[in-house]
Amino acid sequence: MAEETDAPQLENLPNTHLSAELQSFLAQLDGADTTVGELMDMIADRGFGLVLLILALPAALPIPAPGYATPFGIAMIILGSQMIIGRTTPWLPRFIRKRTIPYSMLDFSVRNGTIPLKVVEFLIRPRLGSLSRSRAFLALLGVIVVLMAFSMSLPIPLTNTAPSFVIFVLAAGILEEDGLTLLGGVLLAPVAAGIAGLALYYAATMGVDAVEETLKPLIKQTLGLG
Repeated sequence: MAEETDAPQLENLPNTHLSAELQSFLAQLDGADTTVGELMDMIADRGFGLVLLILALPAALPIPAPGYATPFGIAMIILGSQMIIGRTTPWLPRFIRKRTIPYSMLDFSVRNGTIPLKVVEFLIRPRLGSLSRSRAFLALLGVIVVLMAFSMSLPIPLTNTAPSFVIFVLAAGILEEDGLTLLGGVLLAPVAAGIAGLALYYAATMGVDAVEETLKPLIKQTLGLG
């Protein structure tokens, strides 16, 4: 059961952009640090979408806020497991609820997440609603969230950003009931898993430094980012 709290409830903002919802969330904090539990109590009525989106955003950025991929990854493993068994509202245990989230980190994430947020906002809209509300499909998404969050929680380069972005896309699709975006997230998941798998292979066979020095430049060159 969720703990009672005096945290304000996040206003239900139908048909608004994700960036507006995140700005509203930040405005209600009024510059104060919060905890995972207070975040949950503010937005749990929106279901898993907004909770997962806020937890995934810091690590999904190309310049992630350090120190949060592992604890947020563990939280999302728990949330994904609840999606698998068919829960409609998220719950987290006390030790995770008590984890402090600095306002500066949330503000950093929202400000630096402008480009991915705008891309998602441009693409998502309510489509294939029956798919986004299918219990079986949401259970499949829960499996993907668990796998991506497990990768995200590993302290190894290249195992964080791509899986976190997949969760971010899935969360946006859940929030906006956009089945097409959810299908896109499902298709992105094997790509993120492949990158994370290569990172684990390089780390296990050649050491963690090889991931940064060899694999990362190789992936950037392959994607034309070098």
